[in-house]
Amino acid sequence: MRENHAIRYLVRRLALAAITLVGISIISFSAVNLLPGDPVSSRYPQAGASEIAAMRADMGLDRPVYVQYVRYLTALARGDLGWSYNTNTPVTEDLAQRLPASLELSIAGLLLAIAMGVPLGIVAAVRHNRAADHLARLFSIGALSVPVFWTGLVGIYIFSYGLRWAPAPLGRLPLTVTAPPQVTGFIVIDSILAGNGAAFVAALQSLALPAIALGLSLVAPIARIMRSAMLEALQEDYVLFARATGVPERDVVLKDAFRGALVPVLTIVGYLMGYLVAGNALVETVFSWPGIGRYAVQAMLTSDMAPINAILLILAVAIALTNLVVDLAYAVVDPRIRHGLLGA
Repeated sequence: MRENHAIRYLVRRLALAAITLVGISIISFSAVNLLPGDPVSSRYPQAGASEIAAMRADMGLDRPVYVQYVRYLTALARGDLGWSYNTNTPVTEDLAQRLPASLELSIAGLLLAIAMGVPLGIVAAVRHNRAADHLARLFSIGALSVPVFWTGLVGIYIFSYGLRWAPAPLGRLPLTVTAPPQVTGFIVIDSILAGNGAAFVAALQSLALPAIALGLSLVAPIARIMRSAMLEALQEDYVLFARATGVPERDVVLKDAFRGALVPVLTIVGYLMGYLVAGNALVETVFSWPGIGRYAVQAMLTSDMAPINAILLILAVAIALTNLVVDLAYAVVDPRIRHGLLGA
């Protein structure tokens, strides 16, 4: 009975995700077609009217929007995301080359943000309205207020050109370092698998500054949610009971209260992870990082519609899947939700 209830819940969530993706595909396709200009006039500004008309007909842009959308869905069902007129290659190939770079940067930035934001939120909650709480909130506000591209530029100026501690922002590896054979697409991991110590060190050095810039932009929401959730958890009856029975304060905070505060933290982390798959365009542009965020910026500047549609769809899929995983993770970290899910 419990297993059937859980399966029905999972099926409902998958159906909702599918409906969401269909809606996102309609919105993204419509939004892209409302952008000023088109791939022909942007790519060939000196072309004559007859040449532009011929190229638009060849690309199918002269047909009604609903016809273009049906063609888009038909191609999507075949796994065809279209053709990029910037790179002159299929979008699927471009994304396959760039997605590992974006994922490596996103995961590194998010892990850094979690490593900073969670302890910061815990300390702020435990030292509520004391100096540590005020300093933590001040740091969060400062990190949230500074634009991520400004953090990146300042980091490049100080650590790359000033102190020479970091390599120039020229991508994932310096030009003098040979990339390891691609296995996972993550250069740090592939360097370890290949036993290439020089590439491993160089990859970490190239990853450090963009990951820090990205991570600092995410610290504030994680720390603020962690603080708020911990303050609430510290007032729960089970925490008060643990204190009354003589459980050490460290265990009360790091075991009982922390576990009770994880649900809202998982929510914000899941949202940020889904967003980061295609939302770190500024960092990738500043650091010349060859990911899909930078790819999206280049596509938008030239009205290359197929990559824009594909990236919007990837973002929607990432957010939908992340929300599903987070919903299922609730049952793992919170017994109350698990019992409710299983009908106990």
